[in-house]
Amino acid sequence: MSDILGFDNNTFLSLASLLSVSQGQQEIAEHTIIDEVPDHDEREFETENDSTIMHQLSGSTSKDQVLAKFLDHIAETFSQEKSIPRHERRRSKATINGAVQVTASGLVFEHGDPIVYVAKNGIGSDSIEDSKRMKIDQELANSLTKWMRIIASTMKRPAIDKDQMWTKLISYYKQRLHIYISHIRASSRNDLAAAFNTRSDGMILAKELHDLSARYNADSIPLEGLKRMTSIAYQLRPVAAPVGLTSHLLRIRRSVFFLGRLRSAYETFKETAIELQKSFKTLSISCLPPPDARLLKKSQLIQRVQELVKMEQVSQPQKHYLDKLRSYPTNLLTVCHAEVQLLLKFEGSFSTNTDPFPYIGCSRKSCWLCYQLLTHYKDKRTDTRGYYQTRGSHGTVYPFWNIALGSDSVSYPGVQFNLSVALRDIQILMQQQLKSFLRTQRPKRAESSTNVTVAGGALKHNALTRMREVESWTTPGGTEGEVGCLKELVCSRQCIRFPATGEPAHCQMIDFYRCPTDYPGPEPVIFCIPEFSTYWGKFNFDRANRCISIKDQDPAELNGDYLFYWCQKDDLPPNKYLMNFLRIESVPFEEYFWYGDIFITKFHLDEGSSIFDCENVPDAFLGLEHLIENMIISEWERKAPEDEIRRGQYFDTKQEKKNADKQVILERM
Repeated sequence: MSDILGFDNNTFLSLASLLSVSQGQQEIAEHTIIDEVPDHDEREFETENDSTIMHQLSGSTSKDQVLAKFLDHIAETFSQEKSIPRHERRRSKATINGAVQVTASGLVFEHGDPIVYVAKNGIGSDSIEDSKRMKIDQELANSLTKWMRIIASTMKRPAIDKDQMWTKLISYYKQRLHIYISHIRASSRNDLAAAFNTRSDGMILAKELHDLSARYNADSIPLEGLKRMTSIAYQLRPVAAPVGLTSHLLRIRRSVFFLGRLRSAYETFKETAIELQKSFKTLSISCLPPPDARLLKKSQLIQRVQELVKMEQVSQPQKHYLDKLRSYPTNLLTVCHAEVQLLLKFEGSFSTNTDPFPYIGCSRKSCWLCYQLLTHYKDKRTDTRGYYQTRGSHGTVYPFWNIALGSDSVSYPGVQFNLSVALRDIQILMQQQLKSFLRTQRPKRAESSTNVTVAGGALKHNALTRMREVESWTTPGGTEGEVGCLKELVCSRQCIRFPATGEPAHCQMIDFYRCPTDYPGPEPVIFCIPEFSTYWGKFNFDRANRCISIKDQDPAELNGDYLFYWCQKDDLPPNKYLMNFLRIESVPFEEYFWYGDIFITKFHLDEGSSIFDCENVPDAFLGLEHLIENMIISEWERKAPEDEIRRGQYFDTKQEKKNADKQVILERM
């Protein structure tokens, strides 16, 4: 980025590094012109893992969708190797780095002839490892080019059992297949069959796959065994998931789907060549050499961060964030990611005879900085932003990110200008994110294809959180009065409701249910559970409460214990009735609030017998508005809504860790 005129590279990298250690997971606002649509032959795969999501471009034709799917499969296929799980690295001392295998593919039509460019993350041409990988990749690209040209010319699909291209793909992709098979082999035969028992032949195929994986030896097994296992996994992809699958069985299904992904790509290549045979008769596939990485001194990075704080461009970071920066190696390498390489290739080689396809295929979702660059970059052809699109972003901020301008890009000043404008927009966005620092960190999303090869507890935390939401309760439908897991009605009692719209408080009858064994809410098991799905919809159990004790009131029926209920999901609007108490027009972005309608219920708990009784809230309670106002002001000053969320996250994390440890112990047994 130092080659871009008028742009401060050090400031950008410093902001990215600080954002990475403080808010490394960012929310992604998808393009409004993209609608996600499921891939017709991967519908089951799409519902269980989001690493392959096809998009329909605005105003696109069926040809555009075929090309987008083709480019994604090209990128996935050329992502040859995968990081080995940490426990295997410790045993074998293997050092395969899957990050350098992240691949992007783009299509450009030159004089009507399609050319596919494949780019990879990497260190550069001076790296011996990158040079060897480049040679292997180009050999596959040449073979794939000839094979697809023949299919497009003859309009004949080769038989897979006699196709040499299928053998080459298996040999090229062997390391990834080995990892997926090892995951399948680690499961039991019955578990694998149970994960695919919704179709008559599903269990038979699953058991055969497990038997083959049990005999699998990466060093001695012939390619025929790999071909058979990959084909079985491909056949199992359309099998619907049984109801109520555990997280363990879902992980097994995911490994099977990724094992069959190569066969899916192979079939896609054949169908694309036939469907687009007129243009694909002259298809070419070429691999771009990765640009050289740039060297960055850690001392310069930390010094620049401190200068930014003094200039008040960002908030003062906490000490442990600076400690993370100091833990970086002394010499850092900044890499140009694959999507950026393709953007520079297409924009730098601009001519009236070239027509780039506006979709960049990726072997996995883009990082946050790549996604923002593609979103903010203004294409010269259309003079619009967001011309180049991808399958989306996983939202992770990578600090050592670089734009390596080639000779073509330097020769076009317009490219540098558009890059400079886009990078300045991203820099302003990073400054805004750092100034409005959120207290509660977002959990990191999985970036690994099988959700098991990324080190750290954050990935496990995220996976278990999703599974808990799926398994623990059924989401209630707010408009039809469904109550999810609440089944045993106890009584109906009068409660006080403070509408979120700011309308006057009033009495409302609410149903109370016996606490079920699988109840996901915060109330103790001896409590009766009020049902608020009519008002909170699917967020019925994203609730929190505060106990209120009222004494020495007249009339005496007001005395007793009350529960103050609110919803914690900011998908619902903040309660304007309480905002009026606090005399605020809007809730600050960085603050949590009481969301949705607010309810007050009354109860009596016998300390001796622990018997819980629901009681009617007296009508006279509406006259105690001044007490409620004082309580709300006090709770707001001590940030009670945020404290409740953080407390819930703390207990959730402890429980998930306990469950994860238990699962590990059971698997080892």
